Amino acid sequence: MGSVNTWCTFRYALDYFRYFMPMSGSYSADGEYMAELVKESGHGPEDFFIFSASGTDDFAYSAFKAQVMAMGNVPDKTFLFADNEENGNLSFLKREGYVHDATASDEYTYNGLRFFWNRE
Repeated sequence: MGSVNTWCTFRYALDYFRYFMPMSGSYSADGEYMAELVKESGHGPEDFFIFSASGTDDFAYSAFKAQVMAMGNVPDKTFLFADNEENGNLSFLKREGYVHDATASDEYTYNGLRFFWNRE
């Protein structure tokens, strides 16, 4: 339920948060819909960064990956894949063989936090 809560926070609270770290849980496979949520909030691509992560053996992997890829393929570039904030606002970490468990969550959280605040 944490990833869906993260997506709901993204939808309803872009005024309050900049960084989002959904893991292995989808909200909508419609990238255009997700882009519309950003526009309706009065924000733009420069106002947030999403670090998404999932394991290939996670039961939620295929739907989650479909959502993230659909977001990254929105033509108006509301979401732009990048490995840093200067070049975009969407990242997708895929771990081969990882499942929906605490080990995966711990690693994704560690990497996500380093990603958000590593200025090297």
